[in-house]
Order: sequence, then C-alpha cells, then structure tokens
Amino acid sequence: MTANIVIMQLAILAVVLESDLGRRKIGWFRVGRPIGGVAVIVPFFFTSLPTGDNDLLLQVAGALAGAALGLFSVCPLLVSVDYHPDWRRRWPRASPNPGSPAAVSRSGAGYAAVWIAVTAARLGFAYGAEHIFPVKLGVFLTTNHLSEAALTNGFIFLSVSMSLFRSLGLWVRGRACLAQADPVVAQAGPVVGAVRATGSAR
Repeated sequence: MTANIVIMQLAILAVVLESDLGRRKIGWFRVGRPIGGVAVIVPFFFTSLPTGDNDLLLQVAGALAGAALGLFSVCPLLVSVDYHPDWRRRWPRASPNPGSPAAVSRSGAGYAAVWIAVTAARLGFAYGAEHIFPVKLGVFLTTNHLSEAALTNGFIFLSVSMSLFRSLGLWVRGRACLAQADPVVAQAGPVVGAVRATGSAR
C-alpha cells in the first residue's frame, strides 16, 4: 500500500468530516468543498481508464457503490436537516449583521462512523492486497478478466461518487427543507433571505 493511497483516503475523510460534523448550514460552499477537494486530489492518482473485458463493469460497480454509500451517509437516520430563520455564520462569532434563513444539518457519531468505516475498509483492502492475499487477488483478477488498473479505479470512483452523492443528498434535503418552511426563500435564494431578514430586524 503506497503512501499516496493513504494520503488520498485520509484527505477526503478529513475534508468531509470537517465540513459536516456538528451543526452546519447547508450552503454552496459547504456542499461544494468536498467536491473541490476530490477534484484536486484524484487527478494525482487517476492514470488510465481500462475498458476491456470486465474492467468497465468493475469501475461502474465502484461508482454505484459510492453513490449508495454517499446517499446513505446523509439519510435522516444519520443526519437531521432543519430550518433556521436567523442563521449567523460562525466567523466572526459576534457579527453585528442580522442572520438569514437557512437549512441547517446536524450530524454526529453515526455519520462519522460511516465515513471512517468505509475509509478503513478501503485502506484495509489495499493493505491486504499487497501483504496478505496478493496471490489470491491476482488469481481472482486473471480468472475474471480484470486488470489492476480497473481495481484501483473502482476504489477511486467509489471515493469520488460517495463524495458527490453526499453533496447531492445534502443539497436536495436542504432545498426541500427551505421549500417547506419558506417557499419564497427557497425559490429566490440566499440574497432574498438576507434582505427579508434585514427588513424584519428594522
């Protein structure tokens, strides 16, 4: 297992947990930050796209597994989403400006456990493939007409897809929360929300 693989997995995990743990506003920056992190990190590890034999199926399977895990990680069981009529940004904490309506998520140990478990499983497999069962893995790949590049890409696509669908799930739930609580804010966006909040504060 190379240091690059460990760095990529831990970097993605750190970005997601820093973005989501606790009580956080669901905004464009929050939703897009993990996507941006993946976009910066992955090109250093993605080298080719094999499509022969069963390689394409393996890579698609990795992407689909990531999508399912990403959506599960932001399901109501693990992440709650509520409407906050007067949300203020964390920095500066003592802001004199009025807050604005926002959808706010809250996540804790369950959410972190899903991401940590998936990351640990990926790293554990990578370690096992190199030190514990390399021969058996080689036989499996040969028997099923798979390449090592496709296997690597499958895990990369799993990571990327999990991050993308985590963001998609948060965005959809946030917009639904705003639409239910305040349809005007949901349709017009954060600018109108801020104007309305300013007017109500006068």
